Amino acid sequence: MKSIDESEGAEWWREAGPGGLSPPFPHTHTTGKLDSAEPLALRSHTSKKAAFQDLDTTLKVEESPPPAKATTPVPPARNRKRKVVELRCPEVRWFYRRKNAEKWTPLRGLDSLRLELRHRELEGLEIDTQTQTRMIDEGISETNNVVILDGLYKADDDLKTCSSLYWKEDTAELRRGTWFLPDWQPLRPEMADAIEKNHLQHFRGQTIPDGVSMFSEKEAVKKPQLTELVQDNFEVRWSSVIDVFLFNTSKASRFLRYISWGRPASLRRGYEKEGEWEDASPKVSHLILVVHGIGQKGYENLIAENTAQIRDAVYAQMDKYYPEEKTRPMFLPIEWRAALLLDEGLTDVVTLPKMASMRETLNSTAMDIMYYQSPLYRKEIIGGVVKQMNSVYQLFMKNHPSFTGPVSIFAHSLGSVISYDILTAWSPVLIYDQYVSKAIGEHLNTVDDREALGAMQDYLAARKKLHQNFQGGMKALLVPKDEQLDFKVKSMIAVGSPLAVFLVMRGADRQSIVTDKGTRIYNVFHPYDPVAYRLEPLFAPEYRHVRPVKIFTASDFRGRDPYDELPMELHKAYLKKMKHANKAKKDGDKDKNGDLKSDEMDEEDSDVDEEVQSACSSPRSISPPNVPIEAAAGSLEKPIKKGWFSGWNTSNAKEAAMKAKELKDKAEKPREESDVEVAREAHEIPSEKFSPLDRLLENVSMDTRPPFRIDYAVQPALTDKSYWSVLKSHFAYWTNTDIALFLVNVLYDSGRVMTAPKDANSQEMRVTVARI
Repeated sequence: MKSIDESEGAEWWREAGPGGLSPPFPHTHTTGKLDSAEPLALRSHTSKKAAFQDLDTTLKVEESPPPAKATTPVPPARNRKRKVVELRCPEVRWFYRRKNAEKWTPLRGLDSLRLELRHRELEGLEIDTQTQTRMIDEGISETNNVVILDGLYKADDDLKTCSSLYWKEDTAELRRGTWFLPDWQPLRPEMADAIEKNHLQHFRGQTIPDGVSMFSEKEAVKKPQLTELVQDNFEVRWSSVIDVFLFNTSKASRFLRYISWGRPASLRRGYEKEGEWEDASPKVSHLILVVHGIGQKGYENLIAENTAQIRDAVYAQMDKYYPEEKTRPMFLPIEWRAALLLDEGLTDVVTLPKMASMRETLNSTAMDIMYYQSPLYRKEIIGGVVKQMNSVYQLFMKNHPSFTGPVSIFAHSLGSVISYDILTAWSPVLIYDQYVSKAIGEHLNTVDDREALGAMQDYLAARKKLHQNFQGGMKALLVPKDEQLDFKVKSMIAVGSPLAVFLVMRGADRQSIVTDKGTRIYNVFHPYDPVAYRLEPLFAPEYRHVRPVKIFTASDFRGRDPYDELPMELHKAYLKKMKHANKAKKDGDKDKNGDLKSDEMDEEDSDVDEEVQSACSSPRSISPPNVPIEAAAGSLEKPIKKGWFSGWNTSNAKEAAMKAKELKDKAEKPREESDVEVAREAHEIPSEKFSPLDRLLENVSMDTRPPFRIDYAVQPALTDKSYWSVLKSHFAYWTNTDIALFLVNVLYDSGRVMTAPKDANSQEMRVTVARI
């Protein structure tokens, strides 16, 4: 045995994987060595003694008492009646290990097979017949572009590492596994190749017996040594074709073997489970591009980590609540800040030296907002984001040529403003063009110079003609192609978004809030996020009293139902204000408590489980869908109490039943007679019969209301009222399980938008919907 120093042995043991210290030598002693050129002819377990006598010319083994008969465990099916030959492709398993990870993780079966095919092509190794047949069936003709790990990484040319496809500076190690330790961790390739070569040299063609060992526990101390492989820092000994043991030859290990404290590390040939072609990555159903906001300067890979967090959260919710769903959405990061030049560091030059760390933090975060507000740098930012989005989309389609699913955007903070401007093709140049045209129109009557007057008139006429004849109008002319996406976006999920404030500063109206390309916007925010603002009140100020849609917790079964069917709710503080107003009106006194303090409103709104909601089920329907007529009739009288169990007050039971009977009788009448009668009764119903929401929105036409719900609020925890909670709420969206389940709901819903009657304030339409 070749002696090595202790440090080399220790280093080898860490590389070989867990298994403890080296074992003692078997108690069976050997004299002489096997002829490496002649393979062994092993017999069955009951004829081991005869087999050893046949090998007496090359190996002298001390006689031992006959072993007791023992039952060997049942081996894997693939080992039955097989002979020792080269490992087939499915028997070899490839592993990966990320940075700072201790153990190797097996790749999916299909990823492992593709890597093995590429390895054999590079090394000139033969591919087994079974794999060749499957390659023809799968249509695999080339293996030079191996994409693994759910399509997010690509194997490098040497097959030792893999690198991320859609973001930078993220790699993982790769290892080919042929020989394994007891915990199925692969040995180093150079060690495994040497063991495999020696194993084939001595045991090729021999039948692999049943079981994992040819010896019982009582025979463990009497195992023979048929052959061995000695290297610089390890030694492998064969007691049979399946009994292979690994020894560390360091000084410390030899001492421990001498005092019998060590134990052998049993080796296994081939992975415990063969790689299957069906074990592939899930089919991609949706593509979601994740756009970051401010604060990414100097942290280029932060958005990749955030994307991984939201991806893992969504996958976890799907595995838990939708196990039957086999497809998965693909989340890809859009990192746009690192490639921008902007002022080329001029801001850092003019920054004051005092409190340098705080100023540097402000320059890398808040300055992004100022850059985007500047017409000079805004174009560079928009162009950079569009370029990155198109590049990622094209690369994704190259690796998934059969993808036909929708594309969505998940944007955080400033990223939502940028994404919105890209979707709506908004540009400050358009405002400048409108301002110039308006200014010229105002000066037409004040200009005395006929030549200047004619030039102004020609400019306005040319602009009007261009507006009429040029497809897309002035917007298509002034917005360059490098600011347009190569794909259609189905929805944009904005989290922690200040978009509403940007729209207010631009003087945007309700018509410009919703995109004209059919993209639906979801404005998701934490109630204590200092950066987030609501969008629905921009359509009509009355919506400030309407609660945003509450995102249910992941443990709430209601979070798996379509959110479009949820009823609209009023703020509890507003309901209390209306109650005081009605009481004062009845008493003939002025309502002195009509205006509540904002702090009081905030405190009452935090009670999300004990509030009163409207009878309307959504902003576009009057009564809840699939609700009995009795319930619709009852909703005219009293708002529904929200909670786990909703019921009717016993005092109104008779009245509700009578109204239900009247509605049923009207439904049986001829259509024309019923419609006329309902229309007449609509004018006779007093205003007190309408719900508080109806009275709030009675002057808001359907054309002014939002076409669908936009604002969605996360439910805060009981401890989310400290200043630290306020600060961290803006960055807590990535790991929020409630938002993850909400995303699953949005992505995998049927996509229907509930239809609404033409006039939601009409009692005729109220009864018609109830009748339906």
